[in-house]
Amino acid sequence: MKGKKGYIQDLLFFGIIIFIFAIILLVAGKLNTDFNTQYQTTNASSTAKDIMSDTSARFDGVFDWLFLTVFILFALSIFVTVFLLDTHPVFFFIMIIVFAIILVVLGIIGNAFDKFDDNSAMSSQIGNMPIVSLIMGNWVTMLLVIGFVMIVLLFSRLRE
Repeated sequence: MKGKKGYIQDLLFFGIIIFIFAIILLVAGKLNTDFNTQYQTTNASSTAKDIMSDTSARFDGVFDWLFLTVFILFALSIFVTVFLLDTHPVFFFIMIIVFAIILVVLGIIGNAFDKFDDNSAMSSQIGNMPIVSLIMGNWVTMLLVIGFVMIVLLFSRLRE
């Protein structure tokens, strides 16, 4: 892959995009729940209320699994990209240092999610999305595993 200098920014982008996606899904789920609650008190027909209630009940599960799918596919795409890169082994130690710095930065972002989770308005919504809660609750561990696999793949290919 010509012009590709490294993978380090991929892990940073991965972490930021997944974090933002998790926040968006939680806020959307909360808005959906609040909207359904308000809608059930209107003068709409019982059929419309049932449809809205059914749609609202499915929302969290569908988007929870969507989050897992995006997380896995994004990680796999990064793994494939990293495997196709040509890298000299001399960069291994530099990448370990930069990887540690990125983990610290993404760990701070993970702490921001914990603060978001501590918000009483959002705590009930996080309970409705167990996959998002699991991944974001083990944020640094997940990124550590993904980064380790990226480093192994980067230096595993035989160079000609």
